[in-house]
This record gives sequence, C-alpha cells and structure tokens, in this order.
Amino acid sequence: MKSSLLGITLALLAASAHAAPLNLGYSGFYKHLDTVADAGVEHATLGFYLSRNDGSGWCAVHSGTVEVAGETRAEVTVLPHGEFVLPFDKQLDLDKAVVRLEVDRPERCEISIQIQSLLPAGETNATELRGIRDEMKALLEEMAGWPGRYFVPDIKGVQLQPLNTEDSIQGLPKLALDDAALAGSGNWPLPATRVTPWL
Repeated sequence: MKSSLLGITLALLAASAHAAPLNLGYSGFYKHLDTVADAGVEHATLGFYLSRNDGSGWCAVHSGTVEVAGETRAEVTVLPHGEFVLPFDKQLDLDKAVVRLEVDRPERCEISIQIQSLLPAGETNATELRGIRDEMKALLEEMAGWPGRYFVPDIKGVQLQPLNTEDSIQGLPKLALDDAALAGSGNWPLPATRVTPWL
C-alpha cells in the first residue's frame, strides 16, 4: 500500500525512448490534483517529480508546457528542488491536454508522486508539524478511497529534508520526528524544507 500510494508510477507516453521531450497525459495529473481539492487540506499536497529508475535521485526537468493539439495552454513551473507544478484546470482535462517536459534521457525517468508539505526557511514547532501530519493522513485516506482508507498504514510521524542538498537539519541530511517527539512543545530551526509522512 505504501509504495502504491507514495510512489505512484504513471505510464510514460514518450514518442521515442531517446527524445528529449517527454509527453504525458494531463488527465492522470488532474485526477490527483482533484483528490487534493476533495481532501480539503491546507498544507499537505502532492508533489510531482521525475525520479531516476535506478534509484539515484531526481531527473532534472528543464522546462515544460501543457498543450492541446500542439497549442500551448499553460507553462509548467519547475522548482529548484526538482518538483514540477501543474495548473489545476478542468478544461485541460476535458480537452485531453498533454504535459510536455524537457528532460535529459527521459527513458531513465519515471513519474513519482509524493505526499508532502513545503516549509520556508525559519522556525517551526511541534503544533505546526502535528497539523501537517494530520493533514497528510487525511490526504492519504482520500487517495486510498473506500474501503481502502480503512487499510492505509499508520503515520508514525514526519520526515524533514532540506530542499537544498547542501543544507542540513541539526547536522543531518534528514530528520525523522515520531509522534512522541511531536507530542511536546519542541521548536526546530529549519532551512527551506520538504515534510513527508513517516510510515
């Protein structure tokens, strides 16, 4: 269940295994964006990435567009940490839009969809992180649907990872905080950080 929900792989519809552009159907992404909207969460969301299929990290997305019949309808926002952000637009879904990403060696990449929350640099506290954890659980249950929501794995806490690989949290590349750590009134100074559920 964990791998199917947190590492969802969509079919890559590239016209050529060695072509730089990677073409993906927008409808699959829209379905997940709609799930986030239905969950009614404020901080938890889904992040779209291209991961290397050898497990060595993210593929670099240089740019992207959302197109309908070859006409550009929207630009894809590519964030420095590797995430690409798509518009949430029902009309693009109805029009069978295509997401066109410019990426090196697309045959070595696959779509990864991550439950996450992005925090700006600054201090965060246990109360805020508890709220994010609870929203992630709600989103996980919404993704599982019925009756799958009754079988989703328990979230043990959260994991904090700097968006910039040169940064650290308390001298570590990643910090895991279990429910016991979140139960108190702790405070943590953080660089820009990605929060993910600890399952």
